[in-house]
Amino acid sequence: MFPLFDINRRRHFPIQTWMIILVNVVIFFAVQPQLSETLYVSPAKFIALVSANPFDLRPWLSLFMTMWLHGSVAHLATNMWFLYIFGDNVEDDLGFAYIPFYLAAGIVSALVHIAVNPTSTTYFVGASGAISGVMGLYLVLHPRARIATLVWVIFYITVIAVPAWVWLLVWFALGNLLPAMTETMSYVAYWAHIGGFVFGLLLGLMVRPNINKSMYDCYW
Repeated sequence: MFPLFDINRRRHFPIQTWMIILVNVVIFFAVQPQLSETLYVSPAKFIALVSANPFDLRPWLSLFMTMWLHGSVAHLATNMWFLYIFGDNVEDDLGFAYIPFYLAAGIVSALVHIAVNPTSTTYFVGASGAISGVMGLYLVLHPRARIATLVWVIFYITVIAVPAWVWLLVWFALGNLLPAMTETMSYVAYWAHIGGFVFGLLLGLMVRPNINKSMYDCYW
């Protein structure tokens, strides 16, 4: 089940979302190949550095940098596609608070990953946690929007319109919560996804009363 596009897309140009996408792409191709390994961070490394000197900003800068790095072209493409689908409506809802929210979701998701895996020495990279925050907020503000979704069963392939609340809860439960609990595919930072998603969900519940509804926005 792969999302193709949001049927209920806003008609404005999501400039902040495209700025984030551009920064990710430029960093991946032009900056990341030149980075020293010392700038990457793992949970164990972050905890060790912060414990040694709580006022050292370097581990926090490395933590911030993780949301702009990616493990492969496919990893980058998937993250940016999800951001493209879910980011525009959230950007329109939050206005200039969108980028601060995106960055906060990235930091929170990374800290959740560290808290759950404090002894891990595996470097973690990617915008998945921040984008999961966008998706959590989208769930609260646009639950009945429809997501055009590619579905395939063996040789049968079709495209169906799935309500956003169904798509997002299936993605969260089956794509992240279940494998996190069963410890499958350990190279995926599931708890970063979970932390970002819950952060977006909670923030969405807080800001929802102040968000103007459009003609197709329906709340819980």
